[in-house]
Amino acid sequence: AAAARLQQARIDGLYQRRYVAIAERSPVPERGTWDAPIGRGPNPRLRVEGGRDPAPANTRYAVTARSQPGAAMLAVAPVTGRTHQIRVHAAGARAPLLGDRSYGGPARLTVARGRVIEPGRIALHAARVVVPGAGGDTLVAESPVPAELESLWSALGGEAEAWEVSLACALD
Repeated sequence: AAAARLQQARIDGLYQRRYVAIAERSPVPERGTWDAPIGRGPNPRLRVEGGRDPAPANTRYAVTARSQPGAAMLAVAPVTGRTHQIRVHAAGARAPLLGDRSYGGPARLTVARGRVIEPGRIALHAARVVVPGAGGDTLVAESPVPAELESLWSALGGEAEAWEVSLACALD
């Protein structure tokens, strides 16, 4: 029953997910929808835009802040749910996520005064999920931004308030 409710919520646009990401650079344009279909790549564990057996994929995004050396914080809301969808779409927009080596993201960055930063993870965080409950109520699950990502953004010279701006950004 829960799976059927979730499927219907997707159809009705009531299943919402909000991610926050740090990309190597700002995508162009800085706000919009990525809509390239996603399929299997030559490596069966990875996905690509197009690829084998592509399925429709839509991801809304907006740049909400910038830091040095040109990195961008993104508010991201996948409309569909494909494997690695956000990572594939960001890479396709030439804005791969920091630490995402599988999809072209840098494993290290050099910032002011030659300091080298090596993200210990992909700079992507699932911050909020909203789903309809069994009794017609709405269930909201939120996860605070991990300290590791806050530290990464700070080391890049980003403002701490950017996280809240990203979470509050309207992507409709």
